[in-house]
Amino acid sequence: MPKTLESFRSVITGPVIVLFLISFIVPFSAFMLYPFLIIYFTHVLHYHPWQAGLLLSVRFLASGIFGFTGGLVSQRLGNLRTYIISGLLSAAAIVALAFTHKPATIVMTLAILGLAASTVNAMARGLANELVKDEYRGVIQNYIHWLNNIGMAAALPLSALLLGGGYSRTPYFFAAAGYALAAGALAMTVGRSRSQSSETPSRMSRSPSSMKPWTILQNDRAFSWLLLSFALVVIVEMQFESGVPLDLSFHFANGAKLYGVLGAIDMILVFSLQLLVAHFLDKHPNSWSGSVGMFLLSGLVIGAIWQTVLGWSIGIILLSVGDVFAFGQIFSLMGVLPKSGQHGLYFSLLGMVQGLGTFVAYALGGIGYEILHPFGMFMLTIPLTILAVFSYRNAFRLGTAPQEEPMITTG
Repeated sequence: MPKTLESFRSVITGPVIVLFLISFIVPFSAFMLYPFLIIYFTHVLHYHPWQAGLLLSVRFLASGIFGFTGGLVSQRLGNLRTYIISGLLSAAAIVALAFTHKPATIVMTLAILGLAASTVNAMARGLANELVKDEYRGVIQNYIHWLNNIGMAAALPLSALLLGGGYSRTPYFFAAAGYALAAGALAMTVGRSRSQSSETPSRMSRSPSSMKPWTILQNDRAFSWLLLSFALVVIVEMQFESGVPLDLSFHFANGAKLYGVLGAIDMILVFSLQLLVAHFLDKHPNSWSGSVGMFLLSGLVIGAIWQTVLGWSIGIILLSVGDVFAFGQIFSLMGVLPKSGQHGLYFSLLGMVQGLGTFVAYALGGIGYEILHPFGMFMLTIPLTILAVFSYRNAFRLGTAPQEEPMITTG
């Protein structure tokens, strides 16, 4: 693990800088659209909340069920080519979604977008692991997460206040352009710099286990526990995109604008703290910080109980601090767990779990909102975070064991 900031700077090469740039561009573009889709579906297309929730859940269900295919494709084509194809496919799906109103067409388009967009995220992280030395991967993964949050923070108020987020088609075109631009940037820069080394990952990826995603889950227990913890954390954290905007739109006259402002506060807090926390935890690894962070994610229940701007502000602040520690520790482990030549597949499986967790958050969010009301729906986050902490601590214990005793796998 890197011990000084000076030693870390040595890995910031041209390709890594480009990867950092697209780690900002893609979420910046996508978050002009994604968080506002549920508002668009309910207030423009006039679907009921439960209908909108189920429709939007298709995007995450597709990535949750078929997300591993991106990893398998990367075994054949490499992470870079898989990223480019998925980025262009995401852009095309977003443009198509802007001009469709029929449920069947929406379902098909969202399914394509879910698979393609999740593959984009997985390949970006897989490329990051390939571009740097082993000891720097955990911090690099946290830098990518940090840049993702900066992009999302900038996009939310811009879309909510200037682009008519939730009520206009304009954000669709910004999102599509971002995916296409990122694919082109990688093709023109990183592709050239890796022309001599691109064959190595391909050859290394042809081990029998690399072509069988479920073998990884059977043999790598630390990764399996981490996936379970990640899924539960995602279900809780994604209430920020599913339950929170829905509740604000019904309880406040300018709910969409309020969501944009509160969302920006969340992201600003996250990227203000994340790098400091990432470097601190890199020097002092422990499982307690991740555990506390997971508990704080359930602080959104305060907003549900106290339906005021102040109540939701407190809930968002707790969510922000929890995000920094919980996701920071998860991605730190993801910097060291993937086996050589299988980075794309590992991160595809992580993307699958993220898709399944988000699917649950969206699919049950609208139904839970109508049946349990805000208080009951957000109260469910507390037992989920308790189980997430248990799973994470098992993953941390097993994932750090090789430092003292090699972990035996058959992959």
